[in-house]
Amino acid sequence: MKPELNLHADVEGPPFWLAWLLGGLLSAILVVGDLAMSDGGVIDRAVYWGRDFINMWTGGQLIRAGRVDMLFDLPAYAQFQQALFGTIGPHNYSYPPSSYPLASLISLLPYWAALIAWLAGTGALFVLACRAWWPRAAGPVFLAALTPAALINIWAGHYGFLVGALFLLAWQRLEKHPLQAGVLFGLMLIKPHLAILVPLVLLIRGEWRAIGAAAATVLLVVAATSAAYGWQCWPDFFVRTSAVQAGMIDADGKFFGLMSPSVATAMLQIGSGWTAALTVQAIVAAGAVAMVAIAARRGASVRDLALLSATATFLVLPYSFNYDMTVVMLGALTIIYSAKATALDRRLGFYGFVAPQIGMITAAIMFSLMPAMLIGLAIAQFRLCCASPRQFGAADSKLLAMFPNR
Repeated sequence: MKPELNLHADVEGPPFWLAWLLGGLLSAILVVGDLAMSDGGVIDRAVYWGRDFINMWTGGQLIRAGRVDMLFDLPAYAQFQQALFGTIGPHNYSYPPSSYPLASLISLLPYWAALIAWLAGTGALFVLACRAWWPRAAGPVFLAALTPAALINIWAGHYGFLVGALFLLAWQRLEKHPLQAGVLFGLMLIKPHLAILVPLVLLIRGEWRAIGAAAATVLLVVAATSAAYGWQCWPDFFVRTSAVQAGMIDADGKFFGLMSPSVATAMLQIGSGWTAALTVQAIVAAGAVAMVAIAARRGASVRDLALLSATATFLVLPYSFNYDMTVVMLGALTIIYSAKATALDRRLGFYGFVAPQIGMITAAIMFSLMPAMLIGLAIAQFRLCCASPRQFGAADSKLLAMFPNR
């Protein structure tokens, strides 16, 4: 059954076009700021054009040279990277060994060609994956690559398009092709924390074939990368690299903290101690997990469950960033254009849609409102999930027919 959509949805409060305007304006400010501080590609003697993409390209150079060990040696990594890009601040390669083949491949191209190919290729894949999910009333589907989170992903040169595409394609195939879905979920090992709620939903729904395929894919990827790059690469990633990332939960005034939707990061920003920050993070995470679990138990549609779990993921994780929230934008748009949504739901959808960029502004001038905006969006999505509960045994007619096409 195709979900009811209000093709003329009118968001109570700020007009919806304002969301696109605000998102584009902040992105333009970020780009103009980078241009003003740029000297030969180096921005403010701290980062390089493409920002985090330089880690993928640098990592690919080291991997192809057989120097995987340098990925975990921060001083050696910084020295090598500065030889490539000039005087920039310290960076680190924060991706698991499952990313090594992709990094090696993209690093075969010169840096600027690699950056363009990466953003264009993953962006096109994401738009293709969005076709079955995109509300028609929101405009042409290519706008999926221009939502607030997508623009931040382009600016940051990150994985948001690729991981978002894997997530959407996997859920789209779950009921008709569970083995394919499981393989796609398994490939999310490239950024495993973004799939943290997937096992919960699959277990509650009893999707055993998808679970088996996902587990087999993960084991195969771990075995293949270990054989190619050495067994030590995985322990090094989890012990050394993950420890560096965990330390970034407390942004301590650094710019990357503005991009975090983490409840713990927001709490630390306003001066709470670690105990209070982690306690509030745990409470919010428990609420997010409960919403996903209840919606799954009530038999919510695959579509609604997927979009709710995408938003809830960023409430569960104490470490995450807005450039990965590409699928969350689809969840917000679905609320805005749903005939089942109330005026309050649509308002919450609006604020969820602008969260990746408005949250950065509020974090810069006072404190981050991004977590609060995502909590509101998740509540609206949960209400939609529970509006029309369905029994587990009832298969959808055709999955693509269930989703708004184009």
